[in-house]
Amino acid sequence: MPSLSHLALRYLLWLIALRILFGLLQQVAGLPDALATGVILAAAPMAEIAMQAVRRASRRLELRDWATIWGLCLGIFVMLQVVLPAAIMPPMRAALATAEGLGQIGLVVGSTAVMGVIFLWIGARSTTGPGR
Repeated sequence: MPSLSHLALRYLLWLIALRILFGLLQQVAGLPDALATGVILAAAPMAEIAMQAVRRASRRLELRDWATIWGLCLGIFVMLQVVLPAAIMPPMRAALATAEGLGQIGLVVGSTAVMGVIFLWIGARSTTGPGR
């Protein structure tokens, strides 16, 4: 199993860099910000994380290993997109207190979870190494 701290840092950096880049593109090109965009921006780096995991693994990665990597990435996403904003922004706390807001956040997290599995699979299939 590759180093989880290394994979976590890579995912965190990818997530932040893509968010900043997309924010700049919104300002310059006027791109709309949709929920689906946030899902793709959070899930797409998982393909690169999967490639790194396969390359750095000392053995073939099993389903349990992939579930750990997926959970790590999803946990980082939830911490950055739900927990941290709820801790520092009252409107986010208010959104979590309503059924509609909680449903919308649940939809984004659930969609990211599903897309994360797809991107992990794509990344794992895109490279060769001991982890494949």
